Amino acid sequence: MYDAYEALPILEKLPLQIESIAAYDEHLLVGTHQGHLLMYSVLQGASNVHLLRSNKYFAKKPIQQLAVVPEHQILISLSDYLVTVHDLTVFNFPVITSLTKSKGATYFTLDVKRQTSLTGEISVAVRLCVVVKKKLQLFYWKNREFRELGPDLALSDTPRGIGWCRETLCLGFKGEYCLLKLEGEQRDLFPTGKQPEPLVCALQGDKFALGRDEQTIMIDIDGNPCTKYTLTWSERPLLLVEDSPYILGVLTSCIEIRAAEPRLLVQRLELPRARFMTPVISSNGQIYVASPSHVWCLHLVPVHLQLPRLLEDKHFQLAIQLANLSSEPQDIRTQQVQHIQSLYAFSLFQKHNFDESLQLFFKLATDPSYVIGLFPDLLPVEFRKKVEYPETVPILQGRDLDLAVLALIKYLTEVRNDLMSQNVKTGTNIMDVGSSLKLRRQLLEIVDTTLLKCYLLTNDALVASLLRLRDNHCHLAESERALKRHHKHAELIILYQTRGLHRKALELLKKHANSPEDFGSPLAHHDRTVQYLQHLGSEQVDLIFDFASWVIQSHPEDGLKIFIEDLPEVEELPRAKVYDFLYKNHRSLALSYLEHVVYEWQDSNALFHNALAVLYKDRILRLETQLQVDSSDPTLRCEYQDSKAKLRSFLEISRHCSPEAILVQFPYDCLFEERAILLGKVGRHEQALSIYTNILKDLPAAVDYCNVCYRSESSSNKEVYFYLLKLLLRPDDAVKIPGLAYPNEEPQQRQPDVERALETLDRYPSRIDPIKTLQILPASIPLLKLKRFLQRSLESFASQRRELQLLRGLLYAEHLQVHEQRIEYQNQKVVITESNICHVCKKRFGNQSAFVRCSSGEIVHFSCQEKLI
Repeated sequence: MYDAYEALPILEKLPLQIESIAAYDEHLLVGTHQGHLLMYSVLQGASNVHLLRSNKYFAKKPIQQLAVVPEHQILISLSDYLVTVHDLTVFNFPVITSLTKSKGATYFTLDVKRQTSLTGEISVAVRLCVVVKKKLQLFYWKNREFRELGPDLALSDTPRGIGWCRETLCLGFKGEYCLLKLEGEQRDLFPTGKQPEPLVCALQGDKFALGRDEQTIMIDIDGNPCTKYTLTWSERPLLLVEDSPYILGVLTSCIEIRAAEPRLLVQRLELPRARFMTPVISSNGQIYVASPSHVWCLHLVPVHLQLPRLLEDKHFQLAIQLANLSSEPQDIRTQQVQHIQSLYAFSLFQKHNFDESLQLFFKLATDPSYVIGLFPDLLPVEFRKKVEYPETVPILQGRDLDLAVLALIKYLTEVRNDLMSQNVKTGTNIMDVGSSLKLRRQLLEIVDTTLLKCYLLTNDALVASLLRLRDNHCHLAESERALKRHHKHAELIILYQTRGLHRKALELLKKHANSPEDFGSPLAHHDRTVQYLQHLGSEQVDLIFDFASWVIQSHPEDGLKIFIEDLPEVEELPRAKVYDFLYKNHRSLALSYLEHVVYEWQDSNALFHNALAVLYKDRILRLETQLQVDSSDPTLRCEYQDSKAKLRSFLEISRHCSPEAILVQFPYDCLFEERAILLGKVGRHEQALSIYTNILKDLPAAVDYCNVCYRSESSSNKEVYFYLLKLLLRPDDAVKIPGLAYPNEEPQQRQPDVERALETLDRYPSRIDPIKTLQILPASIPLLKLKRFLQRSLESFASQRRELQLLRGLLYAEHLQVHEQRIEYQNQKVVITESNICHVCKKRFGNQSAFVRCSSGEIVHFSCQEKLI
């Protein structure tokens, strides 16, 4: 116990018997059994007491109860079972009004609401509840009189105690308590205990204190308990008064002063025969206690004298409540309260109340380094030395350590979210005690790094998700040490990746991929390296080349996926550089890469198309050499045929290759058909057909070539059949390609192939120019064959002419229809006058109005036409 109040005598051996007391400001009102009312002035801490006024004729009977509303300057009294209102401003306390309806009253209580407006004006609303036998009469004060608030509330018994909070009345009957809402709802609570007399006291915060033998139970306005434990007195109290944070009880032998939170006996005062007690209205820390002949004033001991003892005994909750009542300036009081709260949070941590402790630290905006320092091996040594604590930090082990770390994770998550959302400015003060780091980035580094360590201790599955956060601020060196200590190599790679240390990550991946100790781990084999390289992007292309080689050498197909996977980062890689890297270092994959670039990505760069053709050519030549050594290998032959088919197909469909550039690199002793395709692309049809007829001896292929060329849109390709006819009739006039390996034939062996020439004339008469054909036909051609060719050729031209004439006639007819429709539309007119009204908005057309004529014939504003759609 300690001294919270100092008792000073005010009145001693009063010749009149005290029956009731009330106090406000510096005034004390005493009502006596003889009906006298005395008013005293109490100044300078009860050392200066004067009788200001007295009224011997205030009442004819004992003054049972007194209450004061100083804002309205009224005194309310209960005497001779009647409630009366008196004027405080007049010397003899004249009666303002008597509540005649309250005749027979035994008790009353007030509900006074003081509210401050935005302008600083204080408004006071007063409500009165009077107990008259088994009824409650409700009144409210207005225009210097009490008016009825509503109909009387009927009860089953006469209340012996009553308290009023908001719209709830707490009634104490003989033997039990109940709650009564003003709208009429009633709820029974609990019995009074062994003693039937109830004890009801209304508390701050809309609570009630109810007596039950030696205990006091605190409930809210709904009847629910407000505290875990009851307040226990030395004996049953006769009267209760609240002077926050204390509750004072009048006992038969003394005055006990207790605190509810924490539950504590603070002081015991021996005041003989004390029976009455009242606080001073609107003034904490001053209470009057009276016996039938004496009056004492209880003064609260100054807060600064109580706090050291409370802090020494670790009653922090009570110290915080008292500090808020201190008379110090606001800034000093706030600083003092925060200091006590910080000590309280540390004390909770010592008691292993980790969640409650860390939540209080968070509300105080404590520097995270101060909190983290409470845990072993989480704060770097250089930071830990800067933090000081009021007492020795407890050593946590086993389950206590696990619970503490879980609470720390919750705390750090809240701190991190708060720092990220508030965007704390550089240098912001987070805590006055033990603060060593102020920069936001440093705070975030400490918070994130500690979170990482906590996850490693409790739930390592969350480590990767923390490191993958785009805005994580884990300290690189500290996090690296922690991850290595716990052998979290996969998470270490994520750390390197998020910090841009790709080379270190790839070196670690390579090390563990080839290590037999890591067999079965997520880092085993090469898959993680492939995935990592695929997401690096074009800025790290040189790094990709450095680490792709070892993957390609051991797993070529998977290594190629680094450059051809369907990912945005892969598609954006510089393809020329990739091709150059593969061609120089891994030539076997260059062809597959170019095939993907051309066929899958539809790249139109001529460089890749030319290179692909050359690679096809090189592959064919290499396979041809191998076949010369082992011609019986079916797989080799199948691969050779497949490669030639791929080259021919590519040359036929590619529109972006440069034939001249490819022809330069083609051999002269093979790949004749492929050369013919390239010659055709540059319009050198005679040379291409010469290859088919003179080298390959494949007339059907030559005819197919002519069919393909003739169907193209180019007009220069329309004479390919004439070139073929010419090669058949005049083989000696064929245009040869210098350096190409033609067969060694004697001149007499190159005879005109008249039969195939006539067959060509017969099959394609409409595709060969008859005039040029007559110039090269030999005289030995049968006239019948010639006549048939000319007849079919002329029929073809005539048919084409008729089609053109028919098309011309149709176009002319369409032209006439459009012309007639135009004339019809031009003949229509619309006359707009001031009397015309828009069909949509019902407004007249002005001189500057734009209008539209709808298909229905109605005229509307141009802006209104959208409403019709």
